[in-house]
Amino acid sequence: MFTGGTGRERVAVVGMGATGVMTTIHLINELLRRGMPEAVELHLIERDTRLGAGVAYGTTLPEHLLNMQAGTMSLVPERPDHFVDWLGGCRSAYVSRSDYSHYLSHCLEDKLAEAARSGVEVVRTRTEVADCEVDETHLELVADTALPRFDRVVLCLGDLTSTSYQGFRGHPSYVHSPWRAAGLSSISTGARVGVLGTSLTAIDVLLSLRAQGHQGEIVCLARQRGLPAVQPEVLQPHRLRHLTHDAVRAMTHDHRRKLSLREVAGLFARELDGLGAVDLATAHAHGATDALELLAEDVHRARTGQVRWYSALDATSELTPTLWRHLDDEAKAEFLDKHMSVWSRFRHPMPLVNAQRVAAIAETGRLAVLTGLRAIHATTSGGFDVQHGSASAPSVRTVDHLVNATGTGANPWLVDSPLLRSLLRRNHLSAHPFGGVDVDFDTMAARGPDGTCSNRLFFIGPLTRGVHFYTNSIETNLANSVRLSAHLADRIAEPAQLVAGGAR
Repeated sequence: MFTGGTGRERVAVVGMGATGVMTTIHLINELLRRGMPEAVELHLIERDTRLGAGVAYGTTLPEHLLNMQAGTMSLVPERPDHFVDWLGGCRSAYVSRSDYSHYLSHCLEDKLAEAARSGVEVVRTRTEVADCEVDETHLELVADTALPRFDRVVLCLGDLTSTSYQGFRGHPSYVHSPWRAAGLSSISTGARVGVLGTSLTAIDVLLSLRAQGHQGEIVCLARQRGLPAVQPEVLQPHRLRHLTHDAVRAMTHDHRRKLSLREVAGLFARELDGLGAVDLATAHAHGATDALELLAEDVHRARTGQVRWYSALDATSELTPTLWRHLDDEAKAEFLDKHMSVWSRFRHPMPLVNAQRVAAIAETGRLAVLTGLRAIHATTSGGFDVQHGSASAPSVRTVDHLVNATGTGANPWLVDSPLLRSLLRRNHLSAHPFGGVDVDFDTMAARGPDGTCSNRLFFIGPLTRGVHFYTNSIETNLANSVRLSAHLADRIAEPAQLVAGGAR
C-alpha cells in the first residue's frame, strides 16, 4: 500500500549534498512534466543544516576551486550556461567550491518553491540515518528523529572518508579527513607535515596549509603517481571524431560484445593524435625526483597553450561511463592496476591558478613529492617515520603530522557509514568488484548479491564507481540523477501500482 497519507507515494532522498540536490530537482521536474504533482510526498533528509554543500562543496576557502570551468557545471542539461548566468561570470572561470554550493542551494530552493506552488508535498528533516529496514512493501529508516515508512528511498551519501590508513585513526597527530572536525587547524605553523596522496585532494591540503600560514616542510607521498597535470587557462571546445557513441556502438556490435583495453586505448590514441598528447610510456617512467620539475613544465605548457589534449579528454566526460561499461572485466582490472594513476594525472589536472600557487610553495624549498611509498610507522615522539624509495635503496622521512588525502574510500565495507554497512550485511546492497556498491547502470537500483535489483532502494553518487567509473564528476552524477528521476516517475505512474497499491 501507499505509505503517504493521501494516496501519495512517500519517497525519501537521504543526503542532500550535490547529488541529493540534483536528484531532488530532477525528480520534481519529472513529476511536474508528467502532470503528477500530487503523486509523491517527498522527504529530504540531511544531517547538516546546510543543503547543497556536502563534503565536496562544504569548504569555505576561496583557493578551493572547482576543477572544471564554470561553463561545464550547469545543473540544467538543456541550459548549459545556467551556472554562468547565475554567476554573472564567464564560461572559462574557475570559481570557488563555496560559490558552487551557493548555486546548488539556490537551484534547490528555487525548485522547492516551484514544487510548493504546484502541489508537490516536500518535507525536510534534519537527522542522520543510521539504518534501513527493507521488506517487500516498504522501507523504514532508523534515525534519532522519528521518520515515517517509505515506498522508495534514494541514497545520496556523497564522498565518504578514505578507507586507507585506518590503523592511525585516534593518533593525535593524524588527520584522517582534512574536511572534518578540527582537521588541519591543529597543525602548528612550523610542523613537518606528510600528506598521503598526490591527487587533487592533496592539492587542496597544500592550499589549506598555505592559507593558514604554515611555514614548515611538507612532503606529499604516494606509491606511484606524481602531482596532477595542469589545465589550460581557457578550455577550447573539441568535437569528438573517434570517441563517439556511434563508434562504440559499431565496435560492440550494437552493444552485444565487450571491448578490450587495447581497443579503447586505440580510440583515445586516434582522438588525441596531433594534439600534443603526452607519451604515456614516458609518463609511466617518471620517478619521484621529477615531480616538481614536471610541475614547472606543466605550468609552462598551460601558460603557452600546449595542453590541447585536455580539451579532447574533457569532451569525453559524457561517454566515459559507457566506455567503462563496455570494457571486459579483465580490461577493467588491468586498467585499475596498471594505468589508473597515469589516467588520473592527465584526466584530472588542476586549474592553472592553483598550480601556480603550488609551484610558489615548491620554490621556497619546503615542498617535496616522493613516490615509492613503502610503509609508515608511528614514532615514540608522537610523529611518523615514512619509508619510501626502492627496496635496494630505501629512505626514511620523519614528519610531525600525517594528513590523509587519498580521497573517497572504495571499499563500502570500511567506510564511515553504519547505514551502508548495515545494508551490505542484510544483502540489500552488494559491493562491486571494481569499487563501491553495485547498482543498475541505467536506473541506479540497488543490486543485491544474487544479482537482482530492488524496486524500492536506489543508490547514486561517487560510490557507484565500479559501475559508472567517472563518478567524481558533476556530469556523470547529473546524467545519472536525470535517468534515476525518470525511472522513479515511471514506477510511480504505473497504472497497476496506482490502482492496486501493491508491492513492486
